[in-house]
Amino acid sequence: MKLGAILIDLGQITPAQLEAGLRAQQLAGGRLGTHLVELGFIGTDQLSQALSRQMGVPAALEHHFSHADPAVVGLLKGNLAARYLAVPVAGAPSGIRQVVTVLATPLDVPTIDDLSFALGARVEPLVAGEIVIARNIKRLYGLDVKLKAGKPASMPAHAIPPAVVEWAIAPRTPTPRPPAAPSVSPKDATVPRSPAPEQALAVAEAPRLSTAPQVIQPPGPTQPRERVPAPSLEEAIRLLTAATQREQLADIVVAFMRGTFGCGMFLTLRDGQARVWRGFAPGVPEAAIETIAFPISMPSCFELAYDHCSPFRGRPPAEGKRLQRQIWKYLHCDQPSEVFVVPIQVKGRVLNLVYVHASDGGPLPDGPVTDLQAVCAAASSTYVRMIQRQKANDLAASTPDR
Repeated sequence: MKLGAILIDLGQITPAQLEAGLRAQQLAGGRLGTHLVELGFIGTDQLSQALSRQMGVPAALEHHFSHADPAVVGLLKGNLAARYLAVPVAGAPSGIRQVVTVLATPLDVPTIDDLSFALGARVEPLVAGEIVIARNIKRLYGLDVKLKAGKPASMPAHAIPPAVVEWAIAPRTPTPRPPAAPSVSPKDATVPRSPAPEQALAVAEAPRLSTAPQVIQPPGPTQPRERVPAPSLEEAIRLLTAATQREQLADIVVAFMRGTFGCGMFLTLRDGQARVWRGFAPGVPEAAIETIAFPISMPSCFELAYDHCSPFRGRPPAEGKRLQRQIWKYLHCDQPSEVFVVPIQVKGRVLNLVYVHASDGGPLPDGPVTDLQAVCAAASSTYVRMIQRQKANDLAASTPDR
C-alpha cells in the first residue's frame, strides 16, 4: 500500500493534505513523508509508524533516539551513519551479538550486510523516516546530512527503494573486506553473545513491541558454544525426543547437518525476518555466518520453502539471485547447483528453516536429504512436546493449591 494511502487510512492526514504533499514532492523532489513532516501535517513518530505498516518492520520512535545508548551509538562511525542513513541505538534483548539499528531502508539487504560488517554484529532493524534519522545523526554525531531532492522520474512518490538517498559527503565506494566479521572490542562489548532465551519457545507470542530495548550486560567472559558430535539418524531422533530446550533442538539438528553436508544454516523466523541462529561453512567463522538476516518475503529458495510450508530442493531460483548471492558471499562459496531448504513447522506455522548444500557445490545425494527431512520432522514433534509441556507448567503454576 502506498504511504499516502496508509496515512489516510490511519486518520493522520486528509486527502487534501496528501495532495499538498504530492505537489511539494513534485516541485522539490525527495520523499513524500519528509514533505508531509515539513508541512506540519504529521509528526515524525506518525511517519515512522506508517512506514512500519508499509514495510512490516518495527517503528523507531523519538524516544528510541533520545534513549540511545552512547556506547552502542559509538559502534558505528559517523560517516557510515550518514552514508547508510542508519543509527544504532541499543543492544537487542534477545539476540546473540545483535544491535538494534534504525534505518530508512530496512529491507535493503546490501545495506544490512555492510552495517553488520561495520558493527561486528547482527543488525536488528527498525524503520524511521529519513528526516528524523538525519536530525539524529546531526544530534548524535554532529554531522549534517543533506538529503538531495533528486530521484528517478519513474520512481513512485511513495516508494522507499534501497540506495536511493544520496549524500553531501563522499560517495559510497565498495571496499574489500576480510572473510570474518570483526568482533566488538572489550571496551565496547555492550552486545553480548548468549544463547537464545527460553521464552523464544512460545512461538505464538505477540510480536515485538517497538519500545526502547535495553542493553544486556554480560555476567562474565563469554564461553564458546560446545559443539555436539555428529549423530546418526537414529541417534539424532532419540536426542530430539529427549530434548527439553530450544537450544538443544538447534544443536542436534545442526550437528546432524554438519556430519553430512558441506554447508548448513539453521534459521529462526520472527516478525517477517529470517535470521541465522546456527551455521557452518568451510573456513568461515560461525560468528560471521550468524550475522546473516533478511526479510523472508524477499524472493529466494528460503521464501519458496516458507510460503509453501514444504521443502525446496533444486537449483536456486533465478528470481532470488540478489539475496542468494549475498548469502553465498558470506559463506565464501560460489552458487551451488542444488540446495535443500526444509521448514520446521507446528500446525502450519514455520518456526525454522534448515538450509544445506554439498561441500563441492554439486548435486545432493538422495539418502542424506531424506534423512535430514526425517530429522526436521522429529524436530517439529519436539516443538509440539515443548509447547505442551510449557502450557501444562503454566496451568499448574496458575492453579491455586486446594
